[in-house]
Amino acid sequence: MDSRSARSGSERSGTAWSETARSELAGLRAGVLLLPALLGLGVFVLGPALVSAFAAGTDKTLTGPSFHWVGTANLREAFHDPDFARSVVNTLEYCALTVIPAVVVGLALALATQQVARGGGVLRLVLFLPVSANLVAISLIFAYMFDPSPHGLANTFVGWFGVHPQNWLGDTSTSLPVVALVGGWRLTSFVFVVYLAGLTAIPASVYEAADVDGIRGFARLRHLTLPLLAPTTIFLAVFTTILTLQTFETVAVLTKGGPFGSSATVVYYIWQVGFTGSFRIGYASSIALLLILAIVLIGVLGSVLGRRARERAARAGDGQGSDLAAGGLAGAALVSLGAGDGETPPRAAVEVAG
Repeated sequence: MDSRSARSGSERSGTAWSETARSELAGLRAGVLLLPALLGLGVFVLGPALVSAFAAGTDKTLTGPSFHWVGTANLREAFHDPDFARSVVNTLEYCALTVIPAVVVGLALALATQQVARGGGVLRLVLFLPVSANLVAISLIFAYMFDPSPHGLANTFVGWFGVHPQNWLGDTSTSLPVVALVGGWRLTSFVFVVYLAGLTAIPASVYEAADVDGIRGFARLRHLTLPLLAPTTIFLAVFTTILTLQTFETVAVLTKGGPFGSSATVVYYIWQVGFTGSFRIGYASSIALLLILAIVLIGVLGSVLGRRARERAARAGDGQGSDLAAGGLAGAALVSLGAGDGETPPRAAVEVAG
């Protein structure tokens, strides 16, 4: 009996040891597979970020090896730099000219293509192509379209309405809107794809319940589709804003920040300060640090807003939990059609919510 117990104990011990060995071996294999990616991340991302953070507190330039620690002097200079202030205003204007139209137009395109039964796949593919195109190549095409000569495509078009040829990229009043047009055109394609995915995730039973209760057209869009897409909208607003804050390629190709700095964004100004002219890489790093801080704050704000939106949907879903089951959320949106105006919730909506 004792020998049998000892044998079973040794077998259990051997099994536990083998499981531990297999687990350690699996972890070692995972580490080996991740090593190239971690090395690349450290060498090309984390390393330069740490160097840039250190350089932000120095007067380092690219013209010589010597530098001195200046602390927060670069940051104080940035807050009193009129050129930097102008680039911030340009960037915010660029964000407004791209993010808002892209979200609105992208949603409209997603809603429209969802109703297309014949040839819908081809239409979706065509609308997806801009986001997959190279931004520099797109910028070169738009530079040709907005050529200042009378034979340029844009000038030919406005000429049909009696407007004289314009120097679109050489005028302070039109350079930034044209750059925003390029970015917004590509951004709309991305927004369209994300919204289309969000619309596809809404169960068909939700709209069937709405049809039973006579909820159609704009009322269905306002009280059902848009509330269900609220988390997607918050994500898109935050993500696209972060993308536009880092705009560089279109400005570099189309206007080079001109004329007179009217289209220079923050990232382009960082490049100008650090890699042209005085080559003040320390001052450029301090501005980059401010930009990173702004992006982090926007990301945190978006996370808070998204979590609150999900929590509101969960409470409205009447116990659906943190997973936000689509059926419960959709039913809650339908219930709000009646409950929001103090009316009795529609019967079919209550059934879906339940």
